[in-house]
Amino acid sequence: MRQLAEVATIVAAAGATADWLYHLKGEMCALRVIKEGVISVPVMIPADPDRDPELFREALKRLEAVVERMSQ
Repeated sequence: MRQLAEVATIVAAAGATADWLYHLKGEMCALRVIKEGVISVPVMIPADPDRDPELFREALKRLEAVVERMSQ
């Protein structure tokens, strides 16, 4: 759950909301960021971040990049 809190913090800090789309074979989830009516491309987040912490860190970096682009 701590990892989900990290995702929520990134999204909330940008003044946006998150829309979890689906699980892909139980391994990944797609997350869209919604800010001021604009919807981002899906960002893939590992369903179990503890299984591959490096993959989760990379997903957080992609999420931060998406949020930053939306803030410009």
